[in-house]
Amino acid sequence: MRRFSPGLLVGFVVAASSLATAASAADMPVPAAPAYYPPHPVVYDWTGIYIGAHVGAGLLDDVVTTTTTTALLPSGTQSKLTPFGVVGGAQAGFNIEFAPFVIGAEATWTSSGISGTNSVTSLVPNVFVQSTSNPLWYATATAKAGVAANDWLFYAKGGGAWTRVDYTQGVLLGGGGLESVQTISDHRTGFTVGGGIEYAMTENLSAKVEYDFLDFGTKAYSFNNLSAAVAGAALTPVGAMPVSIKSFTNLFTVGLNYRYNWSGGGAVVTK
Repeated sequence: MRRFSPGLLVGFVVAASSLATAASAADMPVPAAPAYYPPHPVVYDWTGIYIGAHVGAGLLDDVVTTTTTTALLPSGTQSKLTPFGVVGGAQAGFNIEFAPFVIGAEATWTSSGISGTNSVTSLVPNVFVQSTSNPLWYATATAKAGVAANDWLFYAKGGGAWTRVDYTQGVLLGGGGLESVQTISDHRTGFTVGGGIEYAMTENLSAKVEYDFLDFGTKAYSFNNLSAAVAGAALTPVGAMPVSIKSFTNLFTVGLNYRYNWSGGGAVVTK
């Protein structure tokens, strides 16, 4: 009969221990995967001081009305001017955001290429009276209020408006030659309302489209240096020709703003 070997016994013990360990491991629960927490959303911050530039088109709406009957025109004669032209300039301002609301202020200066002329028939045969309006620039100072939808800003604005304008009255022959002309330069004050949409392309740079209505009301002027030739005679003064000029302007512009963020960045992470 063979004797039982101690080495064989040790082998059986090791094998049994391994099987028991494996069975115990199989009964243990599998560790759960680490919990996933989505990143906090990034919200754009419109707070900051900005400077920028704009370009677009301006539509002038002037009505020149005679207020007294003269040798050339009866009282109440109107000449309507509705020219349009290229405009462009600069703006500066600031925004403060109380999400989602944004308030601020802005100042603008806009150079104007608008100039328009219209002629009406006078009381003198073959003679016309020509009116010209030529605004040289516009300036505004406004308050702003809007609502931010992350990197979109929808805003309205309103405040004061100023313009530098040249008004010209001329006596025009039927053949096209000017007999007499007088220009009055003036600075007019009014108000403006408008609004726009602005999109933040980067943390500091944004683009906008905007519409502004500028109302300068009605103001009286007296052109005293006009003259006309009646029935082939030499030029003779026609006397004072007082008029009132009612003036509006519509501005349609696109622009870019560069903002200096007060908080050091254009976007913040919500908690």
